[in-house]
Amino acid sequence: MICMNEEKKAVVLGATGAIGSAIVRELAKKGKKVRAITRSEKKAKEMFAGMNVEIMEADVLNPKEAEKSVEGAEIVYHSIGIPYMKWTKLFPKIQANIIQAMKKSKGRLAYVDNLYMYGKMQGEKIVEDHPRAATSEKGKLRERLAQELLEKHKEEFPVVITRFPDFYGPNVVNGFSKPLFENPLKNKRASWTGSLDKKHSLIFIEDAAKAMIDIAENPDLYGEIWHVEGAEAVTGREFITMIYEQLGKEPKMRVLKKWVAKILGLFVPVVRELTELYDQWEYPFVIDGTKYRKINKNQQVTPHEEGIRKTLDWFEKQIDNE
Repeated sequence: MICMNEEKKAVVLGATGAIGSAIVRELAKKGKKVRAITRSEKKAKEMFAGMNVEIMEADVLNPKEAEKSVEGAEIVYHSIGIPYMKWTKLFPKIQANIIQAMKKSKGRLAYVDNLYMYGKMQGEKIVEDHPRAATSEKGKLRERLAQELLEKHKEEFPVVITRFPDFYGPNVVNGFSKPLFENPLKNKRASWTGSLDKKHSLIFIEDAAKAMIDIAENPDLYGEIWHVEGAEAVTGREFITMIYEQLGKEPKMRVLKKWVAKILGLFVPVVRELTELYDQWEYPFVIDGTKYRKINKNQQVTPHEEGIRKTLDWFEKQIDNE
């Protein structure tokens, strides 16, 4: 294990996940001192080979390891992701340990969040004060966790919350992204959930990481929630067509309907967990990032065509290495 250095300024929890790894890479690229926290040192060493990154193997479910992880940090990026099935059991424990660890540190906490707490979109776009109308247990949980952190900002340590739409890009291998990009490369139908013809916000993972760092490094932005949007909202049909255009192929797509998901969910736990979020895919779901754009007029926004190309290149390499 690479030993700790007290001069390290940024700590990334969940460093080998999709957004966590993108944050680590961007910090390293900028010449920042960064400590990557992971449960798999081996995986992190492979992922960040050749980069000036301190790697620490730790499990934040262990309070002492959580404390050690954030020791000496100026900014702690909380980007931990876990399988849907474990959210209710583990996320409250993880957050409790991080809160206790942050109380003993002198750092700021930058929390990566999603949009689940909003439920079905009301109005034309989802702004920061959109009603918290989630009917899903996962959405309600994310709202409770966020509110607890904002309370800690008032009492204990600085907290900023940044919310993103669904990610795509290199190292994004969740149940949404993988069949969307990998299937066309294997001459299979690209998979989409819900309606193919309703607008949905997506963000290229590298853009999300850059915005996350920009917000986290500005102390004046703490105590608030910030929405970050990517390129223009698209329908599933439009996005899949762009994927196939990059490959020079005719578009082929399949849709996971809600009734099919319910049946599959009887046998596949992750699909069962997905069904309660189905409204986000069956109806328009578009984020509004105006508030953030007002303070960062130079926000990087990768066009979907470019993001898709980079994502396909990454998945192609993974397939070649199988």
